[in-house]
Amino acid sequence: KPSIGNREVESVGLRRCRRMVTTVGYQGVPGAYSEAASIEAFAAAGIASIDARGFNTFEDVFVALSSGEIEYGAVPVENTLGGSIHGNYDLLLRFHGCVHILGEYTLRVRHTLLALPGVKMSDIKKAMSHPQALAQTENYLRNAKITPVAAYDTAGSAKHVKEEGLRDTAAIASMHAASVHGLEVLDYGIEDDTNNFTRFLILSRLPCDMAARPTAPAKTSIVFTPHLNEAGALFKALSCFAMRDINLSKIESRPHRPDALGAGAPGDGRPAKRARAAEGLSPTANFQYTFYVDLLVNSSEERAQHALRHLREMCSNVSVLGCYPLAGVLLSEPPPPVPAAAPAHVANPATARASRLRVAIVGFGTFGQFLAKRWVQRGHEVYAHSRTDYSGSAAAMGVMWVADVDGIAQAKPDVLVVSTSILSFEKVLRSLPDAVVANALVVDVLSVKAHAKQAMIEALPPTADILCTHPMFGPDSGRHGWHGLPCVYDRVRITDYHRAARALGLFEDEGCQMVKMGCELHDELAASTQFVTHLTGRLLAKLQLRASPIATQGFKALMQLVDNTCRDSFDLFFALYSHNPNSNDMMDQFGAAFAELRRELSKGQPLTPGACGMRVSRAVAGMEPSATVAISDLAIELKRQGKPGLSLSGGE
Repeated sequence: KPSIGNREVESVGLRRCRRMVTTVGYQGVPGAYSEAASIEAFAAAGIASIDARGFNTFEDVFVALSSGEIEYGAVPVENTLGGSIHGNYDLLLRFHGCVHILGEYTLRVRHTLLALPGVKMSDIKKAMSHPQALAQTENYLRNAKITPVAAYDTAGSAKHVKEEGLRDTAAIASMHAASVHGLEVLDYGIEDDTNNFTRFLILSRLPCDMAARPTAPAKTSIVFTPHLNEAGALFKALSCFAMRDINLSKIESRPHRPDALGAGAPGDGRPAKRARAAEGLSPTANFQYTFYVDLLVNSSEERAQHALRHLREMCSNVSVLGCYPLAGVLLSEPPPPVPAAAPAHVANPATARASRLRVAIVGFGTFGQFLAKRWVQRGHEVYAHSRTDYSGSAAAMGVMWVADVDGIAQAKPDVLVVSTSILSFEKVLRSLPDAVVANALVVDVLSVKAHAKQAMIEALPPTADILCTHPMFGPDSGRHGWHGLPCVYDRVRITDYHRAARALGLFEDEGCQMVKMGCELHDELAASTQFVTHLTGRLLAKLQLRASPIATQGFKALMQLVDNTCRDSFDLFFALYSHNPNSNDMMDQFGAAFAELRRELSKGQPLTPGACGMRVSRAVAGMEPSATVAISDLAIELKRQGKPGLSLSGGE
């Protein structure tokens, strides 16, 4: 039992059997983003079920944790859009000594428009939420002609809409709030800026033992107060880390309160202390500052110990708030063992960010293995099936191999990813048993989308949800991570929005740039980008270009394009052409552009033997095109503009 002050506090949650539910405190009401973060963070750490308890204020969470009312706390400390939550940094200082950091968890904030069951989008006139959520969806609400209404918090807005039966008002809250309060999702991902993440700290009464994990990526949070009125004090303090190659991931300054350190800690049998105003004192200005710093180092390392010792020599106070896994949570008690049916591979808790999903991949070729490897590293449970036996490759990366497609149904996957070639996609889709696809969320990853959409609508039962995706990267471009790489998606037919959101999280959690786009628009744009790229590379390959000692950078770039496109199979190039009608139009435009450029080059000039195989006179070369040619050119131009028409040449 660790001693806190003169009182012993027993950590009930770290000693009792895991069959009892772990209690985690957060600020807010059920359905809040903080509750969702609590559930996801502990699921990633191996605890599938928790008792999440909401409190009115962040201070209430700290008081309940330090007094033993709850075992853990989850509090936000910074948001990519809103910045730091300064009050929680102050609370970490006030409750230093009785509250310790066990880890961190980053939650992707996806705002969702929620309404009463049966309410349609056309019925909504107002949207209620926290002012920050309203600011983050301002453009969406303006375009939808919906009036924003400020409320106390996001989940509270959902609760208010439900309890008051407001049929003309929607709530902007989390997907989790929809399931908690019995609301339906009208739209998902309505935030104006997709770079919306909140970092939470997981707190406990016992510190995290990172000394036993010296090789694991770690973060150490400290707070220090330099000596007052000393020139270069901050520079000297930071040099303690710079000279030892210790990287800083965050630095934050706050006005210093000399009596704040440990002021909230309980002692002598008394309850935890709450903040109160000073009595009988005249206020005076004292702008001394305390600095909160996150170090990317394990505090048990020798260089970290020397740096902290050096720092204490030049500061009036240095305190370590916690040393914990980088982007993970390490509980003082190991999580329950992985079930026997799960893959033997267990992800590093420092890399697990989202709640665990069971993902089945049909088609375990190069791209299927590329996806599976990344998802296993994130702690997801992955199953695979393919016509070719890849059981050895699957076992090496921690994937459960399923030899018979019927075995996928026994795995009961949350998500079924079909990762076959474009040419075989429909055939494979129709071969899947009803037991596998009925009530499943089926996801494709093809480069053509309208074909995939239509094939799934026709082949799958109406009870199956359909999500079309196109991760626009592969093993080469994504070998160093997926951050910033585009992933296009279209929710074609979704009844379980929460499940679909978790499926998209497979890409969102990797930092992909998520692009919501209809399948038809995707194919139109892909024809003028992806297909043109492949077409240009294939055309240049026909010229059999060779490297040259006088090659320009532009020529080298063309040679690289030839290499990249020809490295892909011709079947892929053919599929991009045959399964996207826009590609045929692009071929016509390509031919018309080449003919037009050729005319511009040859007009009024004698043709060389290389142009048509014979020499002609200047008079012939300068002749105007015939009426037949003009009509043909007109037909090509009209087709390029997308206008309907029928063109017949002589003899047709």
